[in-house]
Amino acid sequence: MIQENMKIKNMKIIFNTRFPQKSIFGFNILSSFHSSIACYLLLFFGKILNLFFGLSKIQILAGLLFNILLDISVVILIMNLILKRNEIRRSKFIFLNLLLFIYFPIALNNIFIGVSLIYRFFINI
Repeated sequence: MIQENMKIKNMKIIFNTRFPQKSIFGFNILSSFHSSIACYLLLFFGKILNLFFGLSKIQILAGLLFNILLDISVVILIMNLILKRNEIRRSKFIFLNLLLFIYFPIALNNIFIGVSLIYRFFINI
C-alpha cells in the first residue's frame, strides 16, 4: 500500500511533502543559496556585536538573549537550506555549507546553554 504522499522509486521511499513557499507574513522563503549567505552574515555580525556587551548583570542578560536569538535564527536558516538543497548542485551545496553543518550542533548547544544560564539568572534574583 502506497500512500498519497509517498512513492517508491529504485527501492527508495520518496516522500512528497509540500512546504509552503511563503512565510506567515507573505514574503517569499529564501532559497538555499540565500539562506547560506544570510547564515554567514548573521554569524559574522553576531560575533562582532558580541564584543560590545558589557560586564553588568543586565548587559550579560542582554548578551545571552542576543546569542540565543542569533543561534535560533541560524538553526532555522540551516534547516531551510537543507529543505531547499535541490536548487544547487551537490558539490557546490556541500562546499558552500560545510562550515554551517559543522556549526549546527554548536548552535544547538549554545541555545541550550544560553537558556539554562537565563534560567539560573532568574532563579538567583
